Amino acid sequence: MEVKIISDYLKANMPLPQYLPYARFLLDINLSHTAKLLYTLLLDRATLSQKNNWVDSQGRIYVVYLLSHLAKDLGCCISSITRAFSELENAQLVERIRSGFSKPSHILLKVPHTVQNCAVIVCTSAQADCAETHSTIAQKCTPNQRNKNNLKDNHLIRANSAHLSLGEYQNVFLTEKEYKRLKADFAGLDGLIEQLSAYIQSTGKK
Repeated sequence: MEVKIISDYLKANMPLPQYLPYARFLLDINLSHTAKLLYTLLLDRATLSQKNNWVDSQGRIYVVYLLSHLAKDLGCCISSITRAFSELENAQLVERIRSGFSKPSHILLKVPHTVQNCAVIVCTSAQADCAETHSTIAQKCTPNQRNKNNLKDNHLIRANSAHLSLGEYQNVFLTEKEYKRLKADFAGLDGLIEQLSAYIQSTGKK
């Protein structure tokens, strides 16, 4: 009997299937699986809001997503979505703002301060790399990761008159003042710089 193959091994030149941005901090937070998936789905929709500049009077990105559509997309009932929303609101990760009679609420997403503080903006020679590496560091810097990445300062810094050249490949640049300020904010900076340096090197950018 012939077995029908419905999948294939991932290979180097194979494009990834569509995926959702599952934030790393969700791994360390006490929420139900449904609440975590709901936040992930809303975060994915928020990227569309950013592109379309859907902001309120205070400059906050908002999402419009009907409960019935959320329930359908997550494959659960509306009552489960309602409970998941309550969890996220209690965790201060979302806020719903009523927009008027018979109109869908505006959903505001929040990001924990620990994640925001780890978003190290590093200017490299390629602007496209700046955007992607900023996102990479922000996602990887959870409290547990910061503690694990408390590395010594060997071979990390080579200074010139204006900036520091950081990382194993000396391709991450910060001023001395910026480096000291970030170093004081969280202990895992050097480990993140090493990861960023390796990423930039892998792209072949100088």
